[in-house]
Amino acid sequence: MSHTIYRNLLDEELLYRVAHKRDQEALNTLHKRYAHLALGVGMKYLPSDEAKDAVQAVFIKIWTDAAQYKIKSFKPWLYTVVKNHCLMELRKKQPTVSVDAENTFDFVEYEDLSHHKMEQEQVLRVLESCLSKLQEAQKACIELFYLHQKTYAEIAAFHQMDDKQVKSYLQNGRRNLKLCFGQHKNSIAS
Repeated sequence: MSHTIYRNLLDEELLYRVAHKRDQEALNTLHKRYAHLALGVGMKYLPSDEAKDAVQAVFIKIWTDAAQYKIKSFKPWLYTVVKNHCLMELRKKQPTVSVDAENTFDFVEYEDLSHHKMEQEQVLRVLESCLSKLQEAQKACIELFYLHQKTYAEIAAFHQMDDKQVKSYLQNGRRNLKLCFGQHKNSIAS
């Protein structure tokens, strides 16, 4: 599975792949999405180095124990796990310390995932529509470059054209996609 496809998967789909298929790339994608937010939570409780260690420990725990959990929404779950891990670390060092955990939820903005997914699907429909309106050479170059991650040289060899033609088709294709998206922006936003 290409890296681009992983980026498009929902958190819960990635977590399923980690838990049931031991998919390292799925875990890497979750880490890229949320390590910085998890670190922000950790740093509310622990010094920077310890917070980094806590985040790594949580992601290792996800790798080793993900199949045990029934997670409906990954982001709030991750927040809770990081917070609890940090609180446990604090209590190990200072058993009598009291932490006000109620006022720390501000980093997480709960997302309605179904709304997010519907919006993504709408963007993909507009993208497909806009791609179909491109000249055939522009469309072919855009798809090979962005979807199949081919280089200018690979596209040029495949279509028997020079690099400058590929560059021109990509620039014009991107411009035409941008114009097309501009015409559809109201339908995406609503």
